[in-house]
Amino acid sequence: MASIKVKLTESILKNIPLEITKINDTEISGFYLNVGRPNKEGKRSQVYYLYYRLGGRGSRERRLALGSSSVITVSEARQLAKQYIGDVSRGIDVFLQNKKAALIEKQESASPTIAVLANEFIERDIKANRKDVDPVIRMFDKDILPFIGNYKLKEITRREIFEKVLDPITDRGAKTQANKTLSILKQMFNFGVERDLIQGNPISTVKKKSVGGLEKSRTRALEFEEVIQVFERLPKLGISQQVIYALKCITLTGCRPIEVTGAQWQEFDFDKMIWTIPAERVKQNKNGERTHKVPITQNMVILLDELRAAFGYLNSKYVFPSTTTNKSGPGEQPIDRHSLSRSISRKQEQLGVPKFVPHDLRRTVSTRLGDDDIGTDPIVIEKILNHQLQGVQGVYNMQEYMEKRRRALVMWEHKLTNATSYSSKVT
Repeated sequence: MASIKVKLTESILKNIPLEITKINDTEISGFYLNVGRPNKEGKRSQVYYLYYRLGGRGSRERRLALGSSSVITVSEARQLAKQYIGDVSRGIDVFLQNKKAALIEKQESASPTIAVLANEFIERDIKANRKDVDPVIRMFDKDILPFIGNYKLKEITRREIFEKVLDPITDRGAKTQANKTLSILKQMFNFGVERDLIQGNPISTVKKKSVGGLEKSRTRALEFEEVIQVFERLPKLGISQQVIYALKCITLTGCRPIEVTGAQWQEFDFDKMIWTIPAERVKQNKNGERTHKVPITQNMVILLDELRAAFGYLNSKYVFPSTTTNKSGPGEQPIDRHSLSRSISRKQEQLGVPKFVPHDLRRTVSTRLGDDDIGTDPIVIEKILNHQLQGVQGVYNMQEYMEKRRRALVMWEHKLTNATSYSSKVT
């Protein structure tokens, strides 16, 4: 087998003797054509190459394939060779550069879909680091995956995310939900970047003001008369017993809706009259270990007795058992905390008070405990709400104020009971 040195032209390529396997171009040093052996049809492969060294004698040799003669012409291969020689003269290793580009192209061609990324994100991040994963899963199932789940990660654009996901949520009036969706999508794409599934986050610079708008902190606390009116009207509006009981439990204890709806019977100690919410169900910093102890008052005992009598037939471990069978059997799951807000929203006009959400009842407890007729110490209120004390108090004050918390909640309960026929009875 032999090589020759001649200027590469189209006519030369058409008449290459069988013994010739390499043709070195006379005009560009290192530019050559490699000729293969004949195949079964008698055809021979012809591939252009560029040989170069990145440095002087003894430096690493490179042989960069420029393309097959069946794909590019001689003049196109020559132009590529000149371009790469210029790059090499500036210290660029075009062989490695092209290799990286080919790897990126391969990754993109095998790019998974958003649905694949979402599933991995939920399994390895959300379920591993969040206590309440259901809202995130619902977000993906309702507003994200049906509209962009089949898109490949390499194809999705910021514009499409706005048009197919974020704008429709905003347009239906759910501006806060649109911002929450933006936040979870940012987290998902960042996760994809870390996992080398996508080259960059397409919405990394998008701000809430461009989606649902800047959000104001809620300040709604019901007046005492509004609390009484709400609980007088709730039983007459066809709202389920579990929802009414859960709303009353929030109002009696100041606990968060999710802490109430997820309550389990094993958490209640009726000898010590304490409800202990375990750390895994308490809102706190990641990896927090702070449980929340809630004094059980007389109305709470009545409420719990009535719940047990109403739903004991389910033999559920949950205080507020779900009676539906969408995902599991009756009693196997607690009621969805969002069912509280949905029930209030549907009956808002009939309740006859300005708009509020279940969490506002918690703020109401905090506010009303500070009224002059009860006058609870702010630190005791913070303990009732299970807030961590700030500053020096948070570091040095380890007092639980349990008896003061109990007295405050009992006074609040008596105020409710004495105002009207307010009691735990809902039917």
